[in-house]
Amino acid sequence: MRLTESRQWQRVKSTLLNNKTKAIIRIMTKRALRLAAAGGLLLIIINVWNIASVQSQQQLFSQTQSVTQLMMDQAEHEAHYWLEHQNTERLTALTDNIASHPEVMAATIRNRFGELLVHSGVNSSIIDWPTSEDTSEPWVLVEEINLEDNVSGYLQVIFDKNLLLKQSQTAHNGLMQQGKLLLLLAMLAGVFIMLGFNRIRDRYWQVEHH
Repeated sequence: MRLTESRQWQRVKSTLLNNKTKAIIRIMTKRALRLAAAGGLLLIIINVWNIASVQSQQQLFSQTQSVTQLMMDQAEHEAHYWLEHQNTERLTALTDNIASHPEVMAATIRNRFGELLVHSGVNSSIIDWPTSEDTSEPWVLVEEINLEDNVSGYLQVIFDKNLLLKQSQTAHNGLMQQGKLLLLLAMLAGVFIMLGFNRIRDRYWQVEHH
């Protein structure tokens, strides 16, 4: 009798252990799947963020080009008027005004034969540009001064590319930091929602099995 009871107890014990082991394995599997899903989602978020960052940098450079081109167009329109009137004093004032911008290193106006008329800023020749100690990177833009295909001269503006992009980069970095903060808040909200869902599910499971 005792032997039979002992065997039955062993069977019950073995069954309980098996059920407990299965439950533990089931829980571990669910947690592993959740971690894998979270890891996969995190990788997707990182990839999307990197792609968005690259596209944002490209848009930033394109916007910078648009701003510089607008400056060139406005200066070209004014320069054409003063060239037609051969007003060197006003042309000099124009190049001085252009060169006064922090991101502009030099401004030059030439006649239709390429001869120098007025110049403001640093060295007029790129060949003489300091490269050993100066950290600036010259970015040269040349615009024809014309009206109805009648070229009257040329406007050359040398921008400091590093400074020009740095000014735009500051605003860009601010937006990126805000984006990171919003992304972090979204991830935290997702974690809290998941924890709340798990608690509700566990309570419902306990009530159902009692």
